[in-house]
Amino acid sequence: MTEKKKSKSEKKPQSMSPLPPAQPWISMRNGSIIIVFTSIGMAVLTAIQVAPIKGWLEGILWGLLFGAFIWIIFFGLIFINRFLKR
Repeated sequence: MTEKKKSKSEKKPQSMSPLPPAQPWISMRNGSIIIVFTSIGMAVLTAIQVAPIKGWLEGILWGLLFGAFIWIIFFGLIFINRFLKR
C-alpha cells in the first residue's frame, strides 16, 4: 500500500511549457474558395434585391461593391492577424 502512495506522490506535475504557435483551423486555399462563393453569392443577391428599385445597372454595381467588401474584410483581417502576431 505504501508503494502505491509513494508512486503517486513521486509523480511531479509537468512543468508548463510555452504554448505552441496557434495553427489556423482552416487552410488558406479552403478559405479562399469559401470567400469566392460567398462574395459571388452576396453580389448576386444584392443585385437581385436592388434591380427592381434602381435598375439593373445600379443593381450590378451595388452587387460588385458588396462582393468586393467581402474580399476587403478577408484580407484586412489577415493583415491585422499577421501584424498582431509579430
